[in-house]
Amino acid sequence: MQADVARTKAYYASISPSSLCDCAYCRNYRAQIRAAFPKIAAYLGSLGVDIEKPLENSPLEPDEKGMLEYCCCQYVVFGACEPEYRHWIDQVEFRPAASYPGTNIEEAHFVIEFFGIQLSYGA
Repeated sequence: MQADVARTKAYYASISPSSLCDCAYCRNYRAQIRAAFPKIAAYLGSLGVDIEKPLENSPLEPDEKGMLEYCCCQYVVFGACEPEYRHWIDQVEFRPAASYPGTNIEEAHFVIEFFGIQLSYGA
């Protein structure tokens, strides 16, 4: 992977909080993800990514214990990444995303995703 950290940081700095999804699941994710998964936040931060500003996340329905699984969390990174790239932090796998919403970005970039995140919901 060859991440352009400075460009990625500038991209995330340009995203205003008001432009983020305001649904309850996304607000829940942003409120908890950094504290709940500090190693993941640090790894993404090393790439220039703000963990509280995902391109996309895909929550499942809360389970009987009030836990909400985000089965896919995706972020834009400027630079290049080989398709076979894999990185693990504990039980969480990172890889380049094969499918994601359009980014409307013309510069070289990729979307990295991870999955298997569970956060409490409705607390």
